[in-house]
Amino acid sequence: MRIKRAEVFTCRQPLKVPFTHASSGYVDHLDGVYVKLTTDENFAGYGEVRGNCSYFTGDSTDAVVSVIVSMLIPVLIGEDPLNLNRLHLLMDKKIVGNYAAKAACDCALYDLAGKILNQPVYQLLGGKLHDTLESEENIPFMSAKEAAERTRGVLEQGCRFIKVRVGAEDFSYDYDRVSAVWETIKDYGCENEVVFSMDANQAWNVRDAVYRINKLAELGVTIVEQPVKFNSPIRLRELKERCPMKLFGDESVATVEDLTRYLELGAVDGIHIKLIKCGGIYNAVRLMNLAKAHEIEFMIGGMDEGMLAVAAAVQCAAVAETKLFEVHGHVRIAKDPVKGLKTQGSVVYVPENPGLGVTVDESQMTRVFG
Repeated sequence: MRIKRAEVFTCRQPLKVPFTHASSGYVDHLDGVYVKLTTDENFAGYGEVRGNCSYFTGDSTDAVVSVIVSMLIPVLIGEDPLNLNRLHLLMDKKIVGNYAAKAACDCALYDLAGKILNQPVYQLLGGKLHDTLESEENIPFMSAKEAAERTRGVLEQGCRFIKVRVGAEDFSYDYDRVSAVWETIKDYGCENEVVFSMDANQAWNVRDAVYRINKLAELGVTIVEQPVKFNSPIRLRELKERCPMKLFGDESVATVEDLTRYLELGAVDGIHIKLIKCGGIYNAVRLMNLAKAHEIEFMIGGMDEGMLAVAAAVQCAAVAETKLFEVHGHVRIAKDPVKGLKTQGSVVYVPENPGLGVTVDESQMTRVFG
């Protein structure tokens, strides 16, 4: 059996509620980029990545599509769809980096392999450890009163992992929101149950970060994610030495090579693994194994992305030895061309169907290649 055909689609996905954080600015829609790979025996697999993510990956939708079409698809055509080691080697030899484009192809390959073998992807990864995933709930930039109301809502639906977006220019705005969330958690008697974290999205310098993290630690926060710029492991190590809470790398730690460097320097307590930045499922599993070997914590998550991209992250999360998940970013989308990923409140159910476990409606997408 060989990969015979490749197609690429895009889809504009309006959000139910637009969001803003320290890195992104205002976002009111997502641009899904989809890859479809079909074999000579008419098995088909799909992968998705978010295109309008320049603030995070450095990519644009057009750039992702261009790399997929001009660089990656040519090396996949004619290859054995089940030889994932060779397929990833071919993609890596063809072009350095470009992990978002590679993630879309990687997820399509895993979806295809699962459908050929009539198995969920988690079976290809060794078998699931979780049937359900308790995903974090995000408290975005909003008033302290609104933050408290949202916290009440997610606690009542059973959520026990809450992350507050921080990094506003006015630190009092961050402090008041974090305080409102923490007081609400205590009102519900959940202070010993909730994993309380915050994400600064690279907003602070080290000096400000030290002061602000120590102040916010007084409000029950136990994890801070990417408080300083991504491009200096020395800054993160300096901050870690003065940080009273666990320091997780996100933008700083994209690839296996990144994690190796940060581990050598002792710069992080944990990492946030996202398929879009590491190149897909194949490398996400490598990151999980490396983190486990070095006894650091890790979270499986993603951006606000479409259901197909989230389903790929869910397959990774199903086999992960962690309890930290951020795998329901798709619920913010008003209209998604993919169906089949079941959620209930903060809980995401690992799908049992072959491949990534979801179905794609091509009629809702725009074909741009193939």
